[in-house]
Amino acid sequence: MERYGISEENAIGTVLWHSLNESGEIGVYDMKFGNTVIRNLSEADVEETVVREHKHNKRDEDDPKRK
Repeated sequence: MERYGISEENAIGTVLWHSLNESGEIGVYDMKFGNTVIRNLSEADVEETVVREHKHNKRDEDDPKRK
């Protein structure tokens, strides 16, 4: 965290975005630590502390809401 200038008090971040491949695996994260946003963190850079999972609903090819 030192190389990004993040102190111990701001060491717990919030996931802003993550990639997702067809197998459902996450490749990279964009995270916010205090007022600092760090993009493209690998899974090796992130240590899970509190996990809040979520799901994405499947949309069919002919769904008019799909863009």
